[in-house]
Amino acid sequence: MATPQELNALTSQFYDANPVLEDERLRKHRIEFEVTLRTILRRLPPGRTGLKILDIGGGTGPYSFALAARGHSVTLIDLSPGLLALARVRSATLPPSQRPARILKGDATALSAVLSDAERGTFDVVLLLGPLYHIMSAELRERAVRDAWAMVRSTSAQEAGQGGTLFCAWVSRWAHYRDVAMRDPGRLAMKRDFYAKHAEDGDYVRYDEDGQPCHAMHHEMPTEMPVMLKRITGEDDVRMVGAEGVLAGGPDKLVNEMQGEDFEAWVEECLEVGTDEHSWMLSDHIIGVVPKTVRAV
Repeated sequence: MATPQELNALTSQFYDANPVLEDERLRKHRIEFEVTLRTILRRLPPGRTGLKILDIGGGTGPYSFALAARGHSVTLIDLSPGLLALARVRSATLPPSQRPARILKGDATALSAVLSDAERGTFDVVLLLGPLYHIMSAELRERAVRDAWAMVRSTSAQEAGQGGTLFCAWVSRWAHYRDVAMRDPGRLAMKRDFYAKHAEDGDYVRYDEDGQPCHAMHHEMPTEMPVMLKRITGEDDVRMVGAEGVLAGGPDKLVNEMQGEDFEAWVEECLEVGTDEHSWMLSDHIIGVVPKTVRAV
């Protein structure tokens, strides 16, 4: 059986071989992208530019480029050279003011290998929007969140207040079952033993035609997400946002080609439902938002 580290490497290889896959997925699920981006933007200090932002596991950089275009200094990190190559190609087509400041190869579970100790606690915003989908060990997932949290700005101000903010994302375990129901409903009974284990740990490993693992995903229980964030960060103010809101489970595709006010109405509706304290659990992709409290010294 492959180790979590080996599965991590296989996931990198999978994206190297399929570098446009995630960009294509987000183009087919514009609601997820827009709700996630607006969740970030609405928590930035109003009117400020030049914020220091760290995008861990950001792939080809859809959020990095969106934030850089708004005047922020973004560091994009990903494990996949193939995804980073596409990010660099895109960056080369843009003026310097709209590019990520840095595009670096690195592992969400080993940030110290790519960022110096001097950068700990200096980022206004830290994004961990992809790695938790693929890290196949509870210990390593917690390490990724803990290391990301350590990068969030604590500030050197002498007054109590808010430091930076961490944004984490997961794929819901329920989302996978909805997908199975739509694509292959007989699979649940046919692979009863597999899904009994999946119900316990949320791990899903895909195998190639030779029976070798080639891709791995983790599907988290929604109830565990805020519990994990509160335990690791020590913060009580943890907000959860469902990216698909009322359109979770596939209906988001029905509005994907809409433009202008028609599409905007659905984005706002999904934001409203996705931030409801009871409804966020229904979404396929779920974002945890944790502002860092700064206490007076």
